[in-house]
Amino acid sequence: MNQQDVKDILLNLQNKQYIESDITHTFSENNTAVFSVKYSKNEQSFEVIQIETNSLNRFEDVDSAVHCIAALITK
Repeated sequence: MNQQDVKDILLNLQNKQYIESDITHTFSENNTAVFSVKYSKNEQSFEVIQIETNSLNRFEDVDSAVHCIAALITK
């Protein structure tokens, strides 16, 4: 998955047709969830949650969230 694919996913989460929904996209490796991302309408930010550590990072713009997710994918 490249950065444009990730950006497309995030823009889809932010899409107004889904804005009233709580949609989370989970990334997994070998059928094990590694991290998830969702768009918080209330915070107007993307929330990237690392499943194992339960750490949360918020990003107000798509590009910052994409950079974080790309780094997590390449780990």
